Amino acid sequence: MDNKELDENLQEPKREIVSEEKAQALNISKSTDETSSPTPQSDSRSSGVSWGFLFNLVLILLLTFVTLGGGYYLHQELTKQTDRAQNLAQELRLALKEPSNQISRLDQEQRQAQAQLSQELENLNATQLKLNDRVAKLAQRNPNHWMAEEAKYLVRMAGSKLWLEKDPSTAVSLLKAADQRIESMKDPSLTPLRKALAQDIAQVSVIKSTDIAGTVLMLDSMIENLDKLPLNRADLINAANMVDNSKMTESIDDWQSNLAKSWQALMDDFVVVRKRTTDVTPLLKPDEQWYLVENIRNKLLQSQLALYRQDEVNYRQSLTLARKWIYQYFDLKNTQTEEALAALDALSTLEIQTPKIQQFSSTPLLQQLVIHGNLMISEEPSL
Repeated sequence: MDNKELDENLQEPKREIVSEEKAQALNISKSTDETSSPTPQSDSRSSGVSWGFLFNLVLILLLTFVTLGGGYYLHQELTKQTDRAQNLAQELRLALKEPSNQISRLDQEQRQAQAQLSQELENLNATQLKLNDRVAKLAQRNPNHWMAEEAKYLVRMAGSKLWLEKDPSTAVSLLKAADQRIESMKDPSLTPLRKALAQDIAQVSVIKSTDIAGTVLMLDSMIENLDKLPLNRADLINAANMVDNSKMTESIDDWQSNLAKSWQALMDDFVVVRKRTTDVTPLLKPDEQWYLVENIRNKLLQSQLALYRQDEVNYRQSLTLARKWIYQYFDLKNTQTEEALAALDALSTLEIQTPKIQQFSSTPLLQQLVIHGNLMISEEPSL
């Protein structure tokens, strides 16, 4: 019982303290009510704002956590991709390293081989030059060395005259002069060389000489005189005079002339046969006449070009067409036309013969004679 009493005694001051606190709280609330006098609506608003703020705060925190998590995940993925790329690059380097090493090794070996070959070629060239110098010195000791050089030069000039200038007659003269130089050396061992020269002279002498320069000049003269050739025109003035003279007069004194004119008109109504030596061609207009002359000039120029190219077929075809047009459209009774046709007939008979010789058989023998001082073969050259 004593304990209960003690508890009750202890609880009484607590209750008093609580009652005092409540009284103070009531006083504070009253004082605040008196000063601010809040309404129920303001209390509800303050509570609503606090809940919305808390909701937004939570939402922002959630979004922040989600963003951080996504960024961390992306960072991990990028790290993995980077590691994979580095691994692949390293594998590729390892895979390409061996072929590149092989290529570099092969390239180095090729360069070494080329350097070795170039060195060997240089050595061979130096040796060949030394041998040539020694042979030339030995050949120059022979007094006939300059004769052989001159003969070689003459044969080379003969080839230029034959193949470049198409002048076989001059080429024959040069070959004969070279044979005279060899003959003057008085060396029996050079008989194969003289036989080769004789063969070259015989082959070139067969070729007919074509006067290309003279033919070209003749064609130039014909081209310049084309404008002077008269065209084959009908005599319209005489025909007009005949028509005017056939008219009858009204005078009685001219009855005889009128009768003759009537009789002539009656006779003209019958068929009259006239002989012509050329084809009947219509009259040409001025522009057509210009084209005709230019076409003939073009054919003559083509014949000149074919003559330079040694093309006998095109040369004859061009001259034939030019002659045909002159014979058909120009006055055949004119002296200039007759001379032009005669010149074309003479030019069409020109024969162009191309030399079939590709190289003189004496050229290699002369080369041996100049370099070595004698012929390196004892048998006759193959012809």
